[in-house]
Amino acid sequence: MKRADQATAIAARLQHALLQAEAGQDQSIQRLGRLTQVMTRSRREAGLSATVGQPAFDALARALAAQIEAQSAMVDLHEALAEVKGRTRFRSVRLGGLDKQDEPVPRVTKATGLRVVEDAA
Repeated sequence: MKRADQATAIAARLQHALLQAEAGQDQSIQRLGRLTQVMTRSRREAGLSATVGQPAFDALARALAAQIEAQSAMVDLHEALAEVKGRTRFRSVRLGGLDKQDEPVPRVTKATGLRVVEDAA
């Protein structure tokens, strides 16, 4: 295998693992949000005071904060990987998705193929 092909294969494998990890974090945050809704609703429907189960809500808040901190660490990971890429033979490898923009990319809806336009007026 040529050196360039090997570098591309390694970078692609890394990209795949990184994107899976990010998706897992997003899913975890979504699930914790859903759990928050269910716990709140369940306590209310059971007619319990807001003080009942507060330690459980406190623990949930810590779990959610830890996931948000993990997202921040992923940003640091992207920056560290970009630095490694710039100092190694991987600097010439181009893969989409690793160099994220601060500005969101315009979305296209699946059903119509139209771009979602915000602040059009």
